[in-house]
Amino acid sequence: MFPIRLIFENPNLFEELPGIGYPPPWGLYLGLAYLAIYNPTKNLFAYNLAIKLPSIISNIALAFLIEKMAVQEGADTKTANKMFYFLLFNPLMIYISAVWGQFDALVALITMASANDLSHGKIKRSAILLALSASLKIIPLVLGPLFLLFIKRNHDRIKILEFVFLSFIALALFAVLPFWIFNWDPNLILTRSDYHFLRAGCFSLFNLNELLFNTNSLPAGYAFLGYVWIPSLALGYYALSRTRLETRMDLVRWASSLLFVLMLTRSWVSEQNIVLFFPLLLIYSVVDLKNWIFPQLTWINTLVFSFLHGSPMQMFFLLSPVPYNLLVSFDRIHRTARFVLRFVAVIPWYVLGLSYVKRTLHNRRPQCRA
Repeated sequence: MFPIRLIFENPNLFEELPGIGYPPPWGLYLGLAYLAIYNPTKNLFAYNLAIKLPSIISNIALAFLIEKMAVQEGADTKTANKMFYFLLFNPLMIYISAVWGQFDALVALITMASANDLSHGKIKRSAILLALSASLKIIPLVLGPLFLLFIKRNHDRIKILEFVFLSFIALALFAVLPFWIFNWDPNLILTRSDYHFLRAGCFSLFNLNELLFNTNSLPAGYAFLGYVWIPSLALGYYALSRTRLETRMDLVRWASSLLFVLMLTRSWVSEQNIVLFFPLLLIYSVVDLKNWIFPQLTWINTLVFSFLHGSPMQMFFLLSPVPYNLLVSFDRIHRTARFVLRFVAVIPWYVLGLSYVKRTLHNRRPQCRA
């Protein structure tokens, strides 16, 4: 446990912090930012900005990438420009990155770049980028079988071995080697690996668990529900395998649908996780389905839930503890009502997600430019 208040000399910070909770690359960046920004200045606001800069820059890069891909896939200039500004100034993207400081936009950017390279036959770079994104947050690993299947359908077996070998080596370098170099104890990550299986709540129907049992862990006897996402993903892969997988937009269609299946079936989904596939959802919905409803409702629904969840009130901790204390006071009286509304707010998300996945399964897109 780290005495975080002593490290940053700020009484508004948590008394103790068990660790970063992510694989090494992000922790290394935080350490570098600490040495370069906070250590010489002792300015917590400057350090806070340094933490958020990668996400802010990634948001901008994602907007440019989406616009470029939209034009290449046949979208007119007006539509492509609208997509650019929609993503650049999207309230959810700004909130998650510039306000909250979560780095999911960076993971989304690297994952999209990996898929883009794969569609252009750049197998080596695609493998390294996918490994990098997975070493930042583990979720992109669920797309590994998709990338291998794309290579199988469009290239020879040597390319499959090349992708597997390079991605394995890169993942070892990014996520394992730092533990050996810096003599870190991996037990913190290993002992918390059940986080992906036993936690229940947040932006999922499983948040009913907290209302009924006053805990965000699955109760005894229901632990199996934390593994539902595994057969669900397998079923998603099977259903999508009956559709084509030849072009970049096919990759986008599969990836966005599979990540949607994951988000709908995991027992714990944080609001920032939606950013991981939001750009994929945007480009396929608008360019292929000619539908703005999916991306519009996705960011609105997520942001509404976040306010009901109380996350924005915690963003003021560097300025004042008052907003969070107000939330705590409000919760003493209206906790049950807030939890009920929070559960209700998730229902449209599931209707939206199931509708989107259904559309991706039944869509048969003609050959396009990759």
